[in-house]
Amino acid sequence: MEKLKVGICGYGGLGRVHVGSMMAMDDVEIVAVCDNNPERLESKEVKINIEHNGPVFDIRNCRTYLDFRKMLKKEKLDAVVTALPTDIHAKYAVMAMNEGIHVFSEKPMALNSRECDKMIKARDENKVQLQIGQCLRFWPEYEMLEKAVSEKTYGPLKSLTMTRIGGYSTWAEWFNDGKLSGGAILDLHLHDVDWAQHALGMPKAICAAGVVGRSGAVDDVTALWQYDGFVVTIRGSWMYQTFSMSFQAFFENAAMDFGVHPDTALRVNVRGDKGFRKVDLPSNENGYSREMRYFLDSVRGKVKNTVCTAESTKESVGLVMLENKSIARQKWISI
Repeated sequence: MEKLKVGICGYGGLGRVHVGSMMAMDDVEIVAVCDNNPERLESKEVKINIEHNGPVFDIRNCRTYLDFRKMLKKEKLDAVVTALPTDIHAKYAVMAMNEGIHVFSEKPMALNSRECDKMIKARDENKVQLQIGQCLRFWPEYEMLEKAVSEKTYGPLKSLTMTRIGGYSTWAEWFNDGKLSGGAILDLHLHDVDWAQHALGMPKAICAAGVVGRSGAVDDVTALWQYDGFVVTIRGSWMYQTFSMSFQAFFENAAMDFGVHPDTALRVNVRGDKGFRKVDLPSNENGYSREMRYFLDSVRGKVKNTVCTAESTKESVGLVMLENKSIARQKWISI
């Protein structure tokens, strides 16, 4: 099988995570890496807020660029993977798609819905694939939760709490500028917002309270989403010290949780059981590897992207904007 030729734009923490995922794929060749910081174009590890344990890529095996336009013109790329500051997601994705290149762009899709529309328009006009890095849609523990909800394995869902907390960035300063990142509500909290609307659908109404932090945007948020028959609470913050993600789901006949200390495994306690038991996962791969494989399979035409469409990831950005509006107005917002 002919290898897909892939270029990377943005070689910080997540750029390297994605490179590590693709290194394990024998049908992919990373031919070029672009970053505007020449120090990043060296073969060394970069600090990031998550543990990925991926292999180390020797960047000397490919060509490097400081200018993205030059990389697009000089290389014959099938796809690019971008991991850039949020305020330029749309600009660089559109630039690549206008060259007929498929694009995987990190989350959030963009700072606002208008920028998301530009990306979708470029995808349609150039007939290419566009996927946003909403990795929770591919995370095994969250897939098991989605399955339990949709199949009513333990009866109807009654209540769900999702938590994602961490500290301000020490690895890239742009995160801490709300004009570039959107603050914790868009950069961090968005993960759970996206999973909830993907797996559960749009809520009937939302209400949120938040604190403006160092970024100048909302860096601590608690949101309530009202559905028919159940409620979802989503908690996100950059005002903690270390990173943690978790959920607690309460069904009619069971409780399920993940990421809860001291045992962070996916667990379930069915009514009548003596306690929690661990749930076997369908895959031991993390969400980063699985989302990248899905994107590349869609580029090859092996699958049709129904799991992570650009239209659905735009909806997640829109929901965060509604939460910001609810915070400002101190009111429930009907959807």
